[in-house]
Amino acid sequence: MLPTPRLVIHALAAAFMLLGVGVAADARADVRVWNYHVLGDPFTIEDPGEFGAMRIVGTRNGSFSGAVAVESDEPIEGLRANLTTSLASDDGAIADDHVQVRYALPWERTNSRPPGLDILQAEAPRTINAEQSDRILAGVWVTVAIPDDLAPGTYRGELTINARNLDPQTVDIELTVIDWRAPDPGDWRTWIEMIQSPDTLAIEYDLELWSDEHFDMIARSFELIRTSGSRVVYVPLIRETNQGNEQSMVRWIRKADGSLEPDYSIMERYLDIAQEHLGELDLVVFYAWDAYLVMEYRGNSYEERPEVDESAGAYAQTQQRRNQQRWDMRQKGLTVTIIDEATGEVEEDGRLPLYLDAEASREIWKPVYDELRVRMRSRGLEDAMALSMVTDVEPTREEVEFFNEVTGGLPWIAHSHPSRISGKPSPNNALRSVGDITYQAHAYNLVYQVNPEEGRMYGWDVPERRAYLCRFGLLNGPPLRVRQMPLLNITGNQRGVGRLGGDFWTAVRDGRGRRAGQAFARYPENHWRGLNINSWFLAPGVDGPVATARLENLREGVLECEARIVIESVLIDDARRQQLDPDLAERAQQVLDDHHWVMWRSIWTNEEELRMLGRISGRSTYEAIWGGLSNAGVDMPGFWEGAARNKRSEEDRKGLAWYVAESNWQDINERLFTIAAEVQRAAE
Repeated sequence: MLPTPRLVIHALAAAFMLLGVGVAADARADVRVWNYHVLGDPFTIEDPGEFGAMRIVGTRNGSFSGAVAVESDEPIEGLRANLTTSLASDDGAIADDHVQVRYALPWERTNSRPPGLDILQAEAPRTINAEQSDRILAGVWVTVAIPDDLAPGTYRGELTINARNLDPQTVDIELTVIDWRAPDPGDWRTWIEMIQSPDTLAIEYDLELWSDEHFDMIARSFELIRTSGSRVVYVPLIRETNQGNEQSMVRWIRKADGSLEPDYSIMERYLDIAQEHLGELDLVVFYAWDAYLVMEYRGNSYEERPEVDESAGAYAQTQQRRNQQRWDMRQKGLTVTIIDEATGEVEEDGRLPLYLDAEASREIWKPVYDELRVRMRSRGLEDAMALSMVTDVEPTREEVEFFNEVTGGLPWIAHSHPSRISGKPSPNNALRSVGDITYQAHAYNLVYQVNPEEGRMYGWDVPERRAYLCRFGLLNGPPLRVRQMPLLNITGNQRGVGRLGGDFWTAVRDGRGRRAGQAFARYPENHWRGLNINSWFLAPGVDGPVATARLENLREGVLECEARIVIESVLIDDARRQQLDPDLAERAQQVLDDHHWVMWRSIWTNEEELRMLGRISGRSTYEAIWGGLSNAGVDMPGFWEGAARNKRSEEDRKGLAWYVAESNWQDINERLFTIAAEVQRAAE
């Protein structure tokens, strides 16, 4: 579908309305209102074309969005939009409180900032100018939470847009509701892990950790993260972690006699809020181990302080110095938060014995984990308990055995480059041959399926809980790539996407007040090189966290996955497939294959080469395609050569533009949701 052209409106703007000073009475501002797709970047659109209705395609019990852009040659002042005609059809209407109008704005100019109009604010700034981009451009988003009992059909309404230098403009809205009820987020089978960052909120809004205001912000973050389908919560038992936790949530109270007593009050309140605002939890992860505790890695022992090889390259020396910092930090003991009972003050550098001081640590931690089990059991969460963090570095066998003993055998999770549990569902003894890994997000050994005619894969159905980990920052990139990522993986050999940052934006500022780093930048001893969390799906609003265009696209992409899963779970089950008319089964598979093919066509535009590819593997889709084509006999430049980078960039740019403008993606989704409803009814 070609983008709809631009409507150019020359609106009379009186000087006292704009600047409060006298200018010529015939001064005019060139203001344009035009359509753009929510999965695109409007800054890349130079000629949007004819202005038309805002089209939204959705399903019952799902939320779906449409958007228009407002562009001006002069600052846009007083931008406001509201629903002036409710969405309705001959069969009913949608209450206005199911319709959310937001304003899409760009990020500040920082490194690795997400592109486009990404931040979705409830209110537009008083003035929108070109400080954050080269064009004065804002988006108006309409998001409809479609009731689960709504009659299918086309619902029409009107949105009115106003600004000081813009005559009121009416935007027609056309919402197509498909007769498929999307499952509730808690029932989604597509795996999403999005991590909440208490410290980012405290830094951004200058809040005291664990104050009432801080917990209110955390609740708002969980409400937003909930829409992604993530049901994972982290409880740090150590401080200064790779996730940027300044304090541990289980804190230690130092009594007058010097003894220490664990305090669970912060953890309890955090979990109260998580269960209320995030929903039923899949994992409660007790963060107990991090990189600074490493004793050995790739055959190197860190029993003694590492040395720096002055003849080595700059990168190698940087890593060697980082290992020295870790060694120095470990010598002081285990990092925890200790509170002086008499003063209520946090000790500057609270420490406990290291885990390998087994006798002392056993006396400390066995009662703690016993108590954690009791508390989790009372919440119905004992089976959700897990330990972290295993990354490219990991605890020694002795440490894993220690944790097995004091925790009663709690499993671990892993975020790392290689996969430790592919083909090894839990329990698996995948950690040092003695510890169980119950979930992993990994960056290597990712498997995808390109051409359905060469075979199909059902990652959502693999027995192990294993997900894609993005280490290239792609998920802070174009919204379309975010939308596709769950689908690429559940049609490959992964159950979804993990290690996503929720409110992990760059809240740490430099001396000039510029956004310079994420919360974990404060603790370099626990950096994980390329595995640091490099994406965030929430944004800093005026008075708290808000959603982004990428979060909305992620959620809509997961709903596409869930429609596929409804269909595929019937097609791959012989008994259930027999309940379908053969024609329906054939049509359903064709819709799935068309939906799948269009996705890959947006990534690699050469269809002849795509048809050469079946099952491919790599650290990214492009690396996997590169290897697959090379194996198929296509002459490809070396993957890391400049010519190869240029070709990948060109394919990505062309594919994005084609999908947004020409693929008719909304029609394809309409067919997907429609056939999901047919299959679901036939197989009930």
